[in-house]
Amino acid sequence: MTPEEFVQCFRRTKDELLSVYFDASSGSATATQLAALARSQEEVAALQQIVSTVLTDAFYTALLGLDGCASLGGVQQSYRIQDEHGAELCTGDGTIEALAHDYFHGNRNA
Repeated sequence: MTPEEFVQCFRRTKDELLSVYFDASSGSATATQLAALARSQEEVAALQQIVSTVLTDAFYTALLGLDGCASLGGVQQSYRIQDEHGAELCTGDGTIEALAHDYFHGNRNA
């Protein structure tokens, strides 16, 4: 897997979670709670924007932490990420940081 594919997986997961959270028929506990809070389309839209921002912050921070560009739980260091076959994903050189910015704060979609 390339660093870009890795970041794309995080972005797709964020998009999938957001979709499930705002689909009342998904059976998700989060969807049930959000549906109980939102009484109008404007409230749904506002909640969706808030949840999207929270998910973006969480995934973006995790990616930067894995790349050594941000702290995870008060510890900042680079990590080695390997697939099940031992192939290493390039980390620690800012590649993931740049891609994460593009996919979470830029115009790129996964």
